[in-house]
This record gives sequence, structure tokens and C-alpha cells, in this order.
Amino acid sequence: MERILLYGATGRTGKLVLKYALEQGYEVTALARNPDKINLKSDRLKIIKGSPEDPEDVRSAIQDCKVVISTLSAFAESEVLSLKKVQTRNTLEKAISNSIISMKEQHIKKIISLSSIGAGSSYKYAPWYMKLMIKISNFKFVFADHNAQERLLMNSGLDWIIVRPVALNDKTEIKDWAVTYNNTPSPFKISRNTVAKFIIDSVQSNEFVYKAPILSEKK
Repeated sequence: MERILLYGATGRTGKLVLKYALEQGYEVTALARNPDKINLKSDRLKIIKGSPEDPEDVRSAIQDCKVVISTLSAFAESEVLSLKKVQTRNTLEKAISNSIISMKEQHIKKIISLSSIGAGSSYKYAPWYMKLMIKISNFKFVFADHNAQERLLMNSGLDWIIVRPVALNDKTEIKDWAVTYNNTPSPFKISRNTVAKFIIDSVQSNEFVYKAPILSEKK
């Protein structure tokens, strides 16, 4: 099966994307700053130490891959919730910019990136308390990075999919998902496992190419 280049494989959602991809028979190259945090073992898993923010690391890791998946987070949860101001990093913007360059060099077309409701055109559909958090907390830096990566993808000329889940939880059950583009979902929740399945199912499917679905749990 196709080889996937995965960013964020040590994160809470990324590790589930990695697990599900391997279970579905995909070959995966995980580009990770801290490879020791990846506990999965497989003959189809290649782990490369490096950063998606480094163009040469991306250029090396993308060899033989057919699809790029990013589940990167710009900041740790503790930083986002802290009242202490954090330094802007542009992690997502740099990673996507490097990916676009290398993908075009290698004639790779498809990229799937994890974003969030509240980013880009979906801001109007975020609940009021989420908009308040974006305005007064470090979430503003998180969403500035989400917005930057989304703009790059939408203007890339690649076959992009931007996944905008609602509030994520760590429940293990994979439930049916609901997709919307123009309203606030209810219930406002979805499991990371469900999002991981949606992302990997989208590797073969073209249903959401050039789209940014808001993803939630089906009632």
C-alpha cells in the first residue's frame, strides 16, 4: 500500500493516526523530534529523527511517500491554558510550507492536515466561549498558526484536505461522524480515535479533497 509521511506521531491524535494507518496496512514514515516517544513497532514503520520545520529533514523523509499527513500541534496544552504569554512559533506554517515545496519536487499531490473549528471560515461557527478563549488567551497564537497553514494549503495547487474537528476527547470508541461546513455542530464533541479513522479513510477517498469539513460526533 501507499507510504504515508506523518508529522505529529508522538501527539495525542497523531499516535492514533499512526496506529490506525498501520492496522490498515499502510507503510508509514514518521518524522519526529523525539523518536523514543513512539512505542509502536512494525516492519512497515520507518521513524526518522528530525523536524517538519527543517526543509532538509522534510526533503529526506518524504522520499517514497505518496501522501503527507500533519497532526502537528503548535503548542503544548499547558502553554495554551497558561496565562503566561508564549512566543509565537509558526510551527504549522513552517511545516506546511516545507511540505508544499518538497511535495512539488517529488510530484506528490495529496496532503491532509489537522486543524480545528474556529480556524479560517469556520470561526463564525465556533461557540462563544471558544471565541472568547481565542481572543483573551494563548489560543490566539494557536489559531493564527492554524489560519496560516490553511491559507498555504488552499493556495498550494495540491490535493489538500483540512480537517476541522470540534472539541476532542480521549474516548476509545470510534463513532460515526457528522460533517458540516456552515453551522455549529451539536453535540460539540468527537473522539481522537474517530478523527484518526476519518483522516486515514481520507487517504484513499477523494470525497473531501479541496474541502475543510467541520467534524463532530453524529447524534
